[in-house]
Amino acid sequence: MSTNAGTWFYHEPEAQPFMITERLNGTFWQARLVEVYWRCVKADAPFKAEGYLGDQLLEMEWVPGQWLSLRAPAELDMKSLIQTFNRVLARKATLSYSDPHGAQIIEWHLDGGKSRWQEIQGKAGFVKPRRLS
Repeated sequence: MSTNAGTWFYHEPEAQPFMITERLNGTFWQARLVEVYWRCVKADAPFKAEGYLGDQLLEMEWVPGQWLSLRAPAELDMKSLIQTFNRVLARKATLSYSDPHGAQIIEWHLDGGKSRWQEIQGKAGFVKPRRLS
């Protein structure tokens, strides 16, 4: 199945975990991120998927047409993952931060992320927030 982010991020995907899993893997494998197998774990908004890069768990959460969040372990080099997601979503990441447990979180927002940026300011659960675009 040839697919892209338009089938699961820019438009509401069908509420079938198997189909969403297929669309995610098809999209990211076409983008040459073949080291990760995504599995949809929640098939309604906010949608959730998990993937493993080696033995490291990646978590993706999104609301179609609004935002997407990628969570990864602190020790993972995120540079190539962010570049791949930027290509797949056809937009640059909006902001990044760490959680109190050290996980790295990168977010993409279609509205530019201004309200989300204001929302996380000064809150203890958002460590080292940065605007990326």
